Amino acid sequence: MKESSCEFVKRWRPPKTCATYEGIWCIRHRPDTNQFAFTIMNKRNHQWRVEIRSRDKDKFSVLRKIILPLIHGDCEIFPLPTGEWLITNGGGLRLIHITKHKLKAVVEYARELRNALLINNFYFIVRTKRTLEIHKIK
Repeated sequence: MKESSCEFVKRWRPPKTCATYEGIWCIRHRPDTNQFAFTIMNKRNHQWRVEIRSRDKDKFSVLRKIILPLIHGDCEIFPLPTGEWLITNGGGLRLIHITKHKLKAVVEYARELRNALLINNFYFIVRTKRTLEIHKIK
């Protein structure tokens, strides 16, 4: 077996990441502010939340926790160029817009969502169960 070109540096485990009965589904980084967004699901009550955290030396400090209005499906997140975040409810119908560390809008999408991706700070593309749909960021 070949040696890896990666070097293990640090590992965080519950309760530093989340409770032992919770799971982190998605993690994304915003380089301009050195903030991270985690989507976390509570396995006991199937409730989703997003945590915005800052990276301070040897830990992730929680800046904000936001409970998400999701009934089913999974939850992915990505940063928008405006300093905001967009959450896609994969397997569900909701796009959730987070701004200034609070819920800004919840949009019911017409088709079942899978995930989304930012394209060059002007567009984002949504993958539904059967289509790819491009949206312009205003």
